[in-house]
Amino acid sequence: MRRIALITESSARPIEAKPAYLFYQGKQSRWINAVISYMEAREFPRKDIYFLSFHGQQIIGYEDIVTPYPKQKYHPRSFEAESLAKKTVDLILKMNPLPFVEIHAGRTIADPLKRLFEKHNIMYRIYGDGVPLGTKPSYYEHLIDEENKERKQKGIQREKWKITSLIGNGSPEDASKIVTTFGEAAHLYNIESNIQELKDYLGRYNRKMKEANKARREMEEVMQEEDSTGILNRFISQHQTLAELHAHHDFELIKYQYGKSMAKFILYLIKLNYVQLTSNKIGEALLRTQIALMK
Repeated sequence: MRRIALITESSARPIEAKPAYLFYQGKQSRWINAVISYMEAREFPRKDIYFLSFHGQQIIGYEDIVTPYPKQKYHPRSFEAESLAKKTVDLILKMNPLPFVEIHAGRTIADPLKRLFEKHNIMYRIYGDGVPLGTKPSYYEHLIDEENKERKQKGIQREKWKITSLIGNGSPEDASKIVTTFGEAAHLYNIESNIQELKDYLGRYNRKMKEANKARREMEEVMQEEDSTGILNRFISQHQTLAELHAHHDFELIKYQYGKSMAKFILYLIKLNYVQLTSNKIGEALLRTQIALMK
């Protein structure tokens, strides 16, 4: 739902023309300064922020240029407040759909706005209602702190989703990417123990892969001596697990004919099986990481 903000004018104003959001800021305008800071902290759309001025019954855009005008000698009369409130509501009623309205102003203008909003079913909120004028800056500073905390949490949540999006098939490559990219910031996401677990499994995986590659090279060296016809090479290319190998009806014959090569091949399959088991452990660790990131 679209939101608009209505901010009261400040009595402490500069002597030169400036955009409204600068014109109404100053050392003597701590409340309005805080309101503007709150708008900026939320990245509130500037086109939806208006200042209300009793001078000429003006509704001034956030970035509109305001030229200096005299300070009002007396407190605005009720009819002046009613008139400005009506003009403001007339503007809002032209908006389709009707927005939610934030009121950052004292009771002089807030009360007649409230009555008209209720009459026309316009949703609103009066910020700092009942808060003494002297403590309004502190009230807004608290709101800004809460906003910053919420934005930080949302930022962390988006980063968490980004991490989980990198976990595709739960592969060692996924784990390596997460450890490399987010390892240093693990404390922000409360996954320090998960990252350490992934590091440990990746270290184990790399060692097992190194052992498997070594076993394969040794197997290939022996096969060059024993398998001059290429029969064994064709045979083992069709078997990638011990189960497949032992299930073949020619296993015993091939093992008898190519004893050394088959021994090396079986050792290689054992080493490869350890690689796969460690890879499965990494997948389980990645799942635990995903679950931790969802909390």
